[in-house]
Amino acid sequence: MTVSVGVVFVGFVVNLLCGAGFAQASGSASSYASSGEPVRAMIGIFVFEQGSALALEIEREEPCPCLCEPLFVTGMRVLDCEGNTVFTSGEVDGGTIFPVAFKEWTGCWGFVDQFGEPVPEGTYSVVADTSIGEFRTCIQVVTPGMKSQMGRVSSKALVCGAGLTVYRLADDKDDGGQITLNEGERLMIALSGNATTGYEWEVEAEPHGGILQRIDGPGYRPSSTLIGAGGTFYFRYEAIAAGQGELTLAYRRPWEAAPPERTFTITVLVR
Repeated sequence: MTVSVGVVFVGFVVNLLCGAGFAQASGSASSYASSGEPVRAMIGIFVFEQGSALALEIEREEPCPCLCEPLFVTGMRVLDCEGNTVFTSGEVDGGTIFPVAFKEWTGCWGFVDQFGEPVPEGTYSVVADTSIGEFRTCIQVVTPGMKSQMGRVSSKALVCGAGLTVYRLADDKDDGGQITLNEGERLMIALSGNATTGYEWEVEAEPHGGILQRIDGPGYRPSSTLIGAGGTFYFRYEAIAAGQGELTLAYRRPWEAAPPERTFTITVLVR
């Protein structure tokens, strides 16, 4: 059986953005799939400031419309605008070796190169390689404070119901800080913990005014299969209205009345 997905042609490719004014770019997406050829999907532009981090996940519609074989992630890589490899990841959440089922995968990039050095401003292509092909997103890395001058340029491509979701990532080190989002952007909070001890992270307070909407997804992944191993708790949100407020999570045993062992608080500003 031949499977085809219509193509929405993009007005640019990553290497054409190098040295070009960002205001000239427009969000767009393309996708293509056919029998005998791997999937290729490109997902617009997302703007991130140096010092922040992103997370990627692959989503799939249910029921699956086509290309319904098991979907595995086989690697993640970051390319600069000349096509040079800047960063690669062969592990997921600190221990699970590729390939892994897409529902068990979260890819992260802190805008550093393979040696841990911060990457310069510029345009990068982050690629999730999978058993059915590649999902690619374009990332514009700017200096702190520049994102507000550029606005949001992003879009999304689905291939037979499968696509890549991009999040602004916040983790333990962001406690007490501020996260700025534009409406429509997504936030992932990833906090270390150990579910085998009975402790878990739970939402203590969310910003007033309905500025964030919770998104379903895997809530906890252990870092390894070893008995008693710790892992990571995940919380996902979409910014749906302008406003500002605090998001607080607490690490506790749900059945205990004692104060939480740890808390995590960030101020979320949605423009």
